[in-house]
Amino acid sequence: MDKKILIITGDMIGLSKEQIDYPDIEILKFPVIVNDKEYRESNEYTAQWLNEKYLKEKVVAKSSSIVKGELIEIVEKNKDKYDLIIHVFMSSVMSAATFAIAKNVMEMYENTIPIINIDSRQVMAGIGNVLLGVIDVIKKNDNMDDIVKLSQEVVQNTFSYYVMADLNYLYRGGRIGKAKALMGSVLHIIPIIGLMGDDEEGQFVPLGKGRTFKQVNSQIIDLIKAKMAEKQVTSIKSLNIVGFGDNNDAFFDFEEKLKTIPCDDFILGKADLVGAVHCGPKSYTVAITI
Repeated sequence: MDKKILIITGDMIGLSKEQIDYPDIEILKFPVIVNDKEYRESNEYTAQWLNEKYLKEKVVAKSSSIVKGELIEIVEKNKDKYDLIIHVFMSSVMSAATFAIAKNVMEMYENTIPIINIDSRQVMAGIGNVLLGVIDVIKKNDNMDDIVKLSQEVVQNTFSYYVMADLNYLYRGGRIGKAKALMGSVLHIIPIIGLMGDDEEGQFVPLGKGRTFKQVNSQIIDLIKAKMAEKQVTSIKSLNIVGFGDNNDAFFDFEEKLKTIPCDDFILGKADLVGAVHCGPKSYTVAITI
């Protein structure tokens, strides 16, 4: 790789910085609003901290889009140090505001430094998987057209599955409608929802449901195997599993089941503050890239 390339992404990626094998990366922190007060992830303000507030204080939390000024600040301080900037951001469908900001900043600097914006079509661990896939791409390619094409292939081959103990957190965070949230609560079911990278609409899709976590765990394993068969592969490139809160038995059961699937890179990811806003306690997610 001859070009010097900077990557920018947000902090809702289901990974710690130590799990990202790339030195030239800047991670923007999404604002999180808890009972009208703004927080950013830190050693004090974590996913566990928010889950405890959910359980003990019944708080209402929302996340906001990235701050345009903070993105500009990163680009401004790095525009003379790098040949190219790649911005990997969350699904444009889930955050149209973040997409608009990324596009605007790219246009602002079009005569200064080239910026490639990559819509991951994902949230949480799915973004992390796309990020790792893009890093693999740029380690082997520095042609912009190749990077764009191959990164899009990574996006289209990344799939994430969410076990949501309570859909009301997604509803309060503005990610799904009230009817869908109410359905889960009234029927006392545990829904499986997904974001499929090859779905151009980029919406959460219902994939299954169960009365117990073990039931939904088995269903997700079947869904992953079915996706592998559809894509005609015998092994997954990367798999990232992230747990939000105290659900040890079900989560560990899921982790052990996932380890039976052939995989080049099995990652036990990091629950982040922004992800906890939308997942709430006891939820967990797995993202795969094929």
